[in-house]
Amino acid sequence: MEPSGGQSSAADGERPSQDDRRIEGFVPPGRLRRFRYGVASHTAHLRALAARDFEERRGFLFLAVGFSCGAAAYFILPREPLLSALLPAALAAASAACLAWWRGGGAYPLVLLACFLAGMSAGKLRVESLRAPVLQHPLSTEVTGRVVAVETRAERTPRVVLDQVRIERLSAEETPHRVRLTLRTDLPPIGARVKGAARLAPLPGPAIPGGYDPARAAFFDGIGASGFVFGTLTVVEPPSGVHVFLAIAAIRRAIAERITDAVAGPPAAIAAALLVGDRGQIADADVDALRIAGLAHILAISGLHMMLIAGTAFWLVRAVLALSEHMALVLPIRKIAAAVALAVGAFYLSISGGNVATIRAFVMLAVMLTAVFLDRPALSLRNLAIAAFVVVALQPESVLEPGFQMSFLAVAALVAAWEAWRDRPRQDLAEPAHGLSRLLRRPVVAIGAVCLTTLVAGLATSPFAAFHFGRLASYSLLGNIIAMPLVSLIVMPAGLISLIAMPFGLETVPLTVMAWGIDLVLASAHFVASLSGATVIVPPFPAIALILMCGGLLWLSLWRSQLRLYGVAPLLLGALLAWLLGARPDLLVDEAGRAVAARDVAGHLQIVGARQGSFLDDVWREGEAEAAGTSGFRCDAEACVLEMPEGLTLSRVTDPVAFSEDCRRVEIIVTQLRAPRDCAARIVIDRTALATHGAHALFMEINPPDGVAPHLDLRTSRPSIRRPWQGSPALK
Repeated sequence: MEPSGGQSSAADGERPSQDDRRIEGFVPPGRLRRFRYGVASHTAHLRALAARDFEERRGFLFLAVGFSCGAAAYFILPREPLLSALLPAALAAASAACLAWWRGGGAYPLVLLACFLAGMSAGKLRVESLRAPVLQHPLSTEVTGRVVAVETRAERTPRVVLDQVRIERLSAEETPHRVRLTLRTDLPPIGARVKGAARLAPLPGPAIPGGYDPARAAFFDGIGASGFVFGTLTVVEPPSGVHVFLAIAAIRRAIAERITDAVAGPPAAIAAALLVGDRGQIADADVDALRIAGLAHILAISGLHMMLIAGTAFWLVRAVLALSEHMALVLPIRKIAAAVALAVGAFYLSISGGNVATIRAFVMLAVMLTAVFLDRPALSLRNLAIAAFVVVALQPESVLEPGFQMSFLAVAALVAAWEAWRDRPRQDLAEPAHGLSRLLRRPVVAIGAVCLTTLVAGLATSPFAAFHFGRLASYSLLGNIIAMPLVSLIVMPAGLISLIAMPFGLETVPLTVMAWGIDLVLASAHFVASLSGATVIVPPFPAIALILMCGGLLWLSLWRSQLRLYGVAPLLLGALLAWLLGARPDLLVDEAGRAVAARDVAGHLQIVGARQGSFLDDVWREGEAEAAGTSGFRCDAEACVLEMPEGLTLSRVTDPVAFSEDCRRVEIIVTQLRAPRDCAARIVIDRTALATHGAHALFMEINPPDGVAPHLDLRTSRPSIRRPWQGSPALK
C-alpha cells in the first residue's frame, strides 16, 4: 500500500519526490540512521575513554582545577559576595555529592561544584582575614614601627617594611597595620623599633588597565601605605625577644651579606637570588638578558632549584650510607636519604622567601618523598594537584598571578609529556657494543632531555608570557641548552655546599665555584640576547584568548587517553583570537593624571609627565618595538598638544585658561583639573574621571570607513564598585 498522504517511503526503496528534496534540512532516513549511529558510537567511545581515565583517578586532577577556578572567579567578580552565601552553598553542594554517592551515582559533577564554591570561599576568607585600614590621603608625619623586612634593590633606593605602626596624625582605627618606606641611609636591623619623619601616600594603582596592580599586591602583603623617609630612621629599641619569622628574615639577610663578602658583582646578586630569594640586587641589564634568553625562570626559586638542592642532599646521604656494606644491607638508606632531603627542602623553603613557585615545589617535594616512604610512584600529576590545593588554600590570590599560572602549567605539561613518553610503544634495541657509542649515548640523551624539557615548558608557558609580559623569547631553546647544564651541575650543587659550609666559615671556596658558574650563565644569556630577533613583541590581547589557551593546555595535560586531543581546538582558537584581537593602546593616562602617553601620526609612542626610568615609564615603554619619545608634544604654559592618528588631536591641559579653546577644537582632553561640564571634546579625562576610575587606556579604530569617525574604546583600571584590595584613588 502507498503511504497515506502521498508520502514516499525510502524504506520501500522509493526515491523522495522533488517536493521532498526542497524541504530544508531533509536527510534520507537511511543516511540519518547512519549519522545517528555514528554519533552514538563516537559518544560511547568517548565515554569509555573517560571512564578508563577516571578509573586511573584522573578525576582528582580536575577537582584541583575546579578549586583554582573558584578562587579565580571570586577575584574577578564585579562586586563582593557574601561569605554567608558562599559557605552554605559549598556545604550544600558537598552534602548533595555525598547523598548522590550514597545512592550510587552522579556524584562527580556535584563534587566539582563543591570544589569550585570552596575555592570561592577560600578567596573570600583570605580577603576577610587581611582587611585592615589603608591610607586615604597623602600626609607628612612621624612614623614609629618595628622593622620586619628589608628590601635592597639594585639601581634603586632600599626599602623597609614596618609593622606595629603608630602614625602621629592618625587614630588607631585609621592607622595601617604595615607601611613600606624608602630611605637613603643605612638600613636598620630587622626586629628593631624605629622612628622617623616620613611622607606617606596611598598605594598606587595599575599603570595601565589590566596591568600589574601594586595596591593589590600590597593588600595581600598586609601593607596599607607607602612613602619615603625624611633623613634617617632612628632606632629607639634594638631587636629583642625571639620571633620565628623575624629570626628567619635575619638569617636570610645574614646569608646574603656573607655571599656579598665572599664574591662581588653580578654573580653575588644572582647567588643571593638563588639561595635566599633576594632578587633586589640584580642589575636590570642582567634581568633583561636572562628574560630575552628564556632563562628568567632561573631567578625564581621553583621546582628546578628545590629538586636540585633536595636531590643533591638525597644523593649525597644515600651515597655516604652506601659506603658501609652493613648499613646498606640493614638500614633503609633510601628512606633515610628521603628524610634528610625533606629537611633540607624545608630549610630551603624557609630562607627562600616563600613565593608561590617555591611553596608549590616544596609541597610536590614533600608528596614525592612521602611516596618514597610508602614505596609509591614519586612523580605524578596527582602530586601536582595536591600542591595546587595547598597553594590555593593558603594563597588563593596567587591564581591570577603569572608565577602560579606558569609554574603549574609548565609542570603539568612536563609530567604529561613524561607520561606519554613512558607509555609510548617500545622496541627492544640492543645496547651499543662499541665503547665510543656507549660513551656518547649519555650526553646525547641528556642534551635531548634538556631540549625536550625546554620545548614543552616553553610551549606551555608562552601564552602566559605573551599575556602578562607582552613578549616571547625566540631563542629560549638555545639559551637553556647552554645554561641549564651549568645550573644543574655547578651552580646549585655549589650553592648547597656553601650553605652547609657557611656556619663553619668555609663558604668562600664553594661560593667562588658558584660565582664562576653564574658568570658562564650570564655570558650565555647576554650572547643569546644579542642575537637578531631574540625577542618577539606581542600586543595585548583579551583575557578570553588566554582562558581558551589555558583550558586547552589543561585538557591536553590532564587526560591520559585520546580525549586529550580535544584540547587542541580551544588552544588554537585562543591563539587565533590573540592574533586577531591583539592591539596596543593609543592613549595611556596614569591614575593621577600627571603622565600621558599617546601615539603620534606615525604610530610612535610619545610620553609626557613621566620621569624617565620610573616604574610608570618602564611599564609604558615595555613592549614597544621602537623607543618611545617626548618630542611629539607641542607644549606651552597652558597645555601640551599632540596630533594623533585618524586626524584626532590630544590636549593635556595644565591651565584652566586652555579649556575655552581646546574644548572646541580638540577631540581628547586630559587634565588633572576639573573640566567644564559643557566641554565639547569627544573624550574628557579630568580629575573627576581619574578619581573615580583610575588609570585610562584608549584603543582607537584604525582606517575607519570614509566619512565615519573612528570608534574609540576607553578602558579604565578601577570599577565603579571597588573590591577590598583596590586602593584609594590618587586624586579626590
